[in-house]
Amino acid sequence: MKAVCSEIISQDEDTYDFVVKDGVDLPTQDPNSIKIKVRACGLSFPDHKVLHEITKRNPKSDFCIGQEVAGTVIEVGSAVTAVKCGDSVVGLLPVDSTQSGCSSYCVFSEYDVVKIPEGSSFVHAAGCIGDAVRAYTALHYLARVCSGDTVLIIDGASSFGTVAIQLAQNWGAKVLTTASCEEERKYLESFQPSPARIIDVGEESNVLMSSVLEETGGLGVDCIIDSGVRQFTQDEDSSILVEEYRHPMPLKHEIILSLGVGGRWVTSQRDLQLDPPNSQVLFLKGASICFLFQHIWTLSAGQQGRYQHILSDSMQKLASGVIVPKITKKVSFDQVIPTLKGLGEMRIGKAVLEL
Repeated sequence: MKAVCSEIISQDEDTYDFVVKDGVDLPTQDPNSIKIKVRACGLSFPDHKVLHEITKRNPKSDFCIGQEVAGTVIEVGSAVTAVKCGDSVVGLLPVDSTQSGCSSYCVFSEYDVVKIPEGSSFVHAAGCIGDAVRAYTALHYLARVCSGDTVLIIDGASSFGTVAIQLAQNWGAKVLTTASCEEERKYLESFQPSPARIIDVGEESNVLMSSVLEETGGLGVDCIIDSGVRQFTQDEDSSILVEEYRHPMPLKHEIILSLGVGGRWVTSQRDLQLDPPNSQVLFLKGASICFLFQHIWTLSAGQQGRYQHILSDSMQKLASGVIVPKITKKVSFDQVIPTLKGLGEMRIGKAVLEL
């Protein structure tokens, strides 16, 4: 069986290449596992530094690509009760899995998948499930967003930002978001309902903070969800710590100053560094920071009931139209590697492999 992998060229320099491997075997099935024929797989850029950290006890020379998988059940273990052969299901492979979603077949635990509702396609299910789990984790389990809260979502036109905006609005929150170009702004303006404010961000400093404070009457927002931040204002500091960004990103002090009293900052910046003045401001605001790492649901055996609830509710919201993923590109297996190499430039929506 063919599968797409990310092959390490130099771990020290964090260089790698995407390759197609042939003769890949599936893991042995146990009584609680199911085998599915892959019909669609959401394409996301792998975070190699996180993968190296997770697997450092057993270093790997390559990593499998594609965790967001939708397909048809073709085999079930003797203890499986949740699904049966012929069911359409969607789920996330663990980030440290030895399987690639970009292949013909995958083996899942029955607890890591959920049925796709009638009327929903494999492409839309695979295209939204990973971002839905991430958004649900950020908004509900970390930020505890509820009706009446004001939420700032950075990069709202991204696949994750789109789902996060839709969920936050569904739960009654007022949503502010950012756009870095006119194309992103037009896409965000097409939302029904549209975000309360779309902030145009670029290289100019303090635009984000001033816009947030203007919109909230100087009070700040209840919650901020980022997709990473710039940590340093000096070019020298950024070069020493290898801070390289292809697109505009907010500075951490802008984020902190945009928070209101008791605000919650949910960040994806794994190496976030807080200076004493930053901590002082957070302390005086009674604010808090949470780190967003949605893969913990599949890396841990705990809280499986909550994870099943996220999967199930995400599919219900897809079927009811609350979640409407933006599928920018549908590709064949032969187009996966060129598409993965260009994901860094895809600012709007999601790319999905359709088999």
